Amino acid sequence: MKAKLTTTIPVRNGQEFILQTLQSLAAQTVRPDRVIVLDNLSTDATPEIVKNFKELPIEFITNPKDLGTFGNFDRCLDFAGETDYLQILHADDVILPQFYEVLIDQLKDCPGRAMAWSLDERIDEKNRHLTFSGKADGRNIVIDRDTFLACKAEIGNQSFCATLLKTNYQPAPARFPMDMLVYGDMVYWARFGAHSDKIVLVNRPLAQYRWHNTNQTVFVAPNIKSLVVDAWSTMQMAEALRKKPTGMIRRAKLKGLMAVRCGIMSIRFRQLGNLPYARQIVQTGRSITGWPIWLAGQILVQLRELLVFKIGRRPRHRQNIFS
Repeated sequence: MKAKLTTTIPVRNGQEFILQTLQSLAAQTVRPDRVIVLDNLSTDATPEIVKNFKELPIEFITNPKDLGTFGNFDRCLDFAGETDYLQILHADDVILPQFYEVLIDQLKDCPGRAMAWSLDERIDEKNRHLTFSGKADGRNIVIDRDTFLACKAEIGNQSFCATLLKTNYQPAPARFPMDMLVYGDMVYWARFGAHSDKIVLVNRPLAQYRWHNTNQTVFVAPNIKSLVVDAWSTMQMAEALRKKPTGMIRRAKLKGLMAVRCGIMSIRFRQLGNLPYARQIVQTGRSITGWPIWLAGQILVQLRELLVFKIGRRPRHRQNIFS
């Protein structure tokens, strides 16, 4: 079944927020032709909520077995060859009414694969504002492939809910990594971007990413491989896709960003009372970056903590270990 715009929603036990997700689709100025909910064996009221939603026609598919989180995301990619545009929208996030209209307009002139994403607003369980993923200046920025891959190597922000893929009725050129439960999306954006003829950042917050106590990251983050080792592997994978030598200055920058990232996460776990794990993050991160870069990174982390969260009093969700 061919469609112009297909929205896929991978879900497992999403009863708390999926109604808001579906309502945001129904409110679009450009509605999807197909909405496909891929249920990964939910045991709550998710199937009933979806089947009782009448504002849009929805295809509800139950997986024959538990595919895991990224296995279910890969299932979404199975529809890439049947549509011009494809989105993977999490069942706890929402998109603003002009999301598809704006992003499709940026990609419609591209004859091949393409990608666009917008800024996102971070919200909590009660739809309260936390922060934005970037400074909204309203610009639409066309990014060349190498610049995009360099950004992904730096784990630059790009959320699922804010991303639209133009597949141009072609199969997905890559799949999600099954063994990277925190950074698998970053790896995939880099892999898809390496096959994209046009990449656009829309500097407007057209999606809302929700932090809540049952985010997958909350459960998998207390694992040093998933949180720290995989971060460095993601940076190296994306950098390798650039297919150019990584010089000393560039490598030092990546290690510096790694030091900052690990410093922020170690602070957050200390604040959450998990001191042994915070120390493990420090030890693992420092083994990657080396002492000089690590120390320089921690100065920046402490300065950021002071200016942004203590003096500036920016709100953050208790479970957000990246903020």
